[in-house]
Amino acid sequence: MKFQPVDRPPLHLVGPWPDTVARWRKEGLPPGADVHEYLGLKPFRAAYVGCDTGLHPPFQTRVLREDDAFRISIDNYGRTVREFKEHTSMPEWIEFPVKNRDDLQRVLDEHYRVDHLDERFPPDWEKKVRDAARNGELLLVDGGCYYFILRSLTGVEVASYLFYDAPDLVHELFARYNRVVMEGIRRASDLVQVDVIGFGEDIAYKSGPLVALKTFREFIFPHYKRAMDFARSRGIELTWYDSDGDLRLFFPQYFEIGIDCFAPCEVAAGMQPVALREQFGRRVKMIGGIDKREIARGKEAIDAELARLKPVMDEGGYIPAIDHSVSADISFDNYRYFIDAIRKMMP
Repeated sequence: MKFQPVDRPPLHLVGPWPDTVARWRKEGLPPGADVHEYLGLKPFRAAYVGCDTGLHPPFQTRVLREDDAFRISIDNYGRTVREFKEHTSMPEWIEFPVKNRDDLQRVLDEHYRVDHLDERFPPDWEKKVRDAARNGELLLVDGGCYYFILRSLTGVEVASYLFYDAPDLVHELFARYNRVVMEGIRRASDLVQVDVIGFGEDIAYKSGPLVALKTFREFIFPHYKRAMDFARSRGIELTWYDSDGDLRLFFPQYFEIGIDCFAPCEVAAGMQPVALREQFGRRVKMIGGIDKREIARGKEAIDAELARLKPVMDEGGYIPAIDHSVSADISFDNYRYFIDAIRKMMP
C-alpha cells in the first residue's frame, strides 16, 4: 500500500458462503480442510485491537419462530430478521427497532451510553493486543461506522428521514460513537504501533451514495476527520474503507482527510480498479475489484479478468480480492484455477 516492493504479494481472501463450501466438498475439497490452506496459501493475519464500538449492551438475540425452511429472530441490533435455514442469502429485514425520534432516543439511553467506557474493553484486552503485536499481525482500529450503525437500527428509508426529522439525535448518536472510537485509538496506540484505521459503512449502492453529499459533510465527515487527525498523530498511516456500491462522488471528501484505500471495489457498481487508478492516480489505493461473476464463468473469463487488472497489480497500492463474498455459483475447479492463475500473475 506504499507502492514499495514486497517479499510476498498479498491476496485478500474473502470468505466463501457455507453453501459454497458445501458445494466444494462435493467437488473435491477434502472434509474438514480449510480451502486456502489446502490450496497452499499462507494466512494474511490481522487483529482488531480497538474496543467494542457497537451497541452496548446489544439487544438480546432470540428466536421468535421457525419452520423447516425459515427462522425468524431478533438480532443484536434489535431487528426482526427472516433467514433461510438451509442455504445462504441476504436476510429479509422484517422490522427495525427505530422508526422515529422517540425510538432513537430510547436506543441512545439504553444501548449507547458512553459514561463507562472501560466496559467496552474486555479484561484480557491488553494482553491480546500485545500478543497480536508480538505475533506480527496487522493491527487495526475502528475509525467509525456511523451510517452503518444508524442504518442497522432504522433501515435505509427511516435513516434518510431521521437526518431531517431528528438531526439532533443523529448528531448525538454519531458524537457518542466518535467518543468511543477516539478512546479505542488512544488506548490501542498507547500500547502498540497500530497499522491501519478502518471504516465500515456500506454507504453506497450501484448508482451512488445512499446519502446526499451535503448530509455526509454535515453529519459524518467531521467525525472521520477527527479520527483521522488523531490517528495520524499516533503514526497510523494506512486506511481501509469498506463499502459496497459506487463511492466515487465522495472520493474528494475522503482524500481531503487522508482516507485513501477502498474495498471491495464492486465492479458491478462501476468501481473498477484500473479505471479508478486512471481517474484518481496513486491517491487511490484499492482492495478487491475482481468481478465475482467472471470467476463463475470459467477459465477463459478468469484469465481475461486478471489480465484486465494486471496494470494495478504491477503498479502497487492494490491488493486483489473477489469483490465480495464467494458465492455458490463458483465451482471448486474455477476457484482453484483462479487462485493458481493469480498466484502466477502477481509480481
